[in-house]
Amino acid sequence: MPAHAAETNPTDSTNSTGPTGPADPGPRHTRRTHPYRSPRMWLLPLLVLLLLGGAGSALYIGGLGNPGGNLNHFPIAVVNSDRGAQAPDGSQQNLGATISDQMQQGFSANDEIDLRVLSWDEAQDQMRHGQIHAAVVIPESFSSDALGLVSGALTQQDVTRPSITAYTAPLAGPLASSLATSAVDTALDRANTSLGEQLTESAQTAQTQAQAQLQAELRRLGTTLPPQLAQQAEPKIDGTAADLLREPIQVTTTAYQEPPQGSALGMGAFFYSVLLMIVGVAGSVAIHFLVDSRLGVAPVELGPRFVLGRPVHPPRWSTYFIKWGIVVLAALPTAGLMMWVAAAVGMPIPHGGWYFLTTWLSIVTVSAVTFALITVLGSAGMILSLIYVVFMGLPAASGVVPLEALPGFFRFIAPGEPLYQMTMANRAVLYFDADASAGVQSGIIGMLVLILIAVAVAMIFSVIYDRALGRRDAGGIPGGAGH
Repeated sequence: MPAHAAETNPTDSTNSTGPTGPADPGPRHTRRTHPYRSPRMWLLPLLVLLLLGGAGSALYIGGLGNPGGNLNHFPIAVVNSDRGAQAPDGSQQNLGATISDQMQQGFSANDEIDLRVLSWDEAQDQMRHGQIHAAVVIPESFSSDALGLVSGALTQQDVTRPSITAYTAPLAGPLASSLATSAVDTALDRANTSLGEQLTESAQTAQTQAQAQLQAELRRLGTTLPPQLAQQAEPKIDGTAADLLREPIQVTTTAYQEPPQGSALGMGAFFYSVLLMIVGVAGSVAIHFLVDSRLGVAPVELGPRFVLGRPVHPPRWSTYFIKWGIVVLAALPTAGLMMWVAAAVGMPIPHGGWYFLTTWLSIVTVSAVTFALITVLGSAGMILSLIYVVFMGLPAASGVVPLEALPGFFRFIAPGEPLYQMTMANRAVLYFDADASAGVQSGIIGMLVLILIAVAVAMIFSVIYDRALGRRDAGGIPGGAGH
């Protein structure tokens, strides 16, 4: 019989027998569940969406939903330039100092407001560097104008209403200015009421004294006026003067520095930083798949094609540096292009050299963190990148809600969030003359520290994984899965 005639179907071997008993039945074929019927096919995607939706809502809405209720050492300044004036009773009074003291006592009842008593020069310097959100300025003539209302109410002379100006800093954030204005208005309303009561009492006392002096003078002269004429001759406070005395202070709120055109009302630096974050995360994920495909680790689908290079079994640490190195180099022209496009659509970009540095470093930082998370957790690292870099980073960035108006959790994690450091550095370059104390120095140092931590974590886990599990490759186990 020809040799090929001896070949039999392997499935028939279960029915053959040997000289000593039944033959080896051969490999058993287990019945596999179709992927569509597997619970993991449907439950895992559902869990991913639930995780992202729940975590995103809790972090984003929870962090930004109640800024007024989370104030903690919110920085506001009070500037008392009042020179004081002599009261009708001959005493020297400084009503501006009284209002400043009242504000300090009111805000010291809790830790919501950090009220700083500054000179005008100090207040301007801190507003120019984004270190305070508002400054209440009491002018030199405040006491004399306020006390002049008392004599003016009795004599009908022209008077000047005492004024206070509240300067806001919208370049530090429009919402911060709104919160500062709300806190200042509340404090000045109390001061207005208190001063109104004081001036009204002084005016009533002065009116009583003036009427008594008039009667005494008439008695000295032995003259008696008819009741109607006497009533007209007596000094008195009319309704308009009484209203002015009850609410004497005129409060004016104005921006210390108006946001320039194209700055999105002071939010431009934050929006730009969010854009850099998206470019960093999305670009890193795309590069992760493309590089893994070229290294033969996992296929990537390009249209109708599945592309998988020859497996080279790279160590994880080298893969990390290859991917991150690509971003480090590619971010240079990317930063230049983004700045050019931003300027072309009307965004003002002073200090171009510094802004190029912070733009490039922002992308590099986000990329280093994203690749580190992917190195440690694999594909799950992409989900964690969304949670850590995006969902936790957006509230903590202080671009929408200032840091002092965030819940304690976000104030705690802010220094460890790339977006916070990016926003601080970019905002300082755009709006605060690239001054080191305004956030450039701390932002750049913060990003460099995050890079060092990300690289160190990636290297440690890369070495551990490679030694314990072997290198990554597409053919390590059936079905093309890696180790």
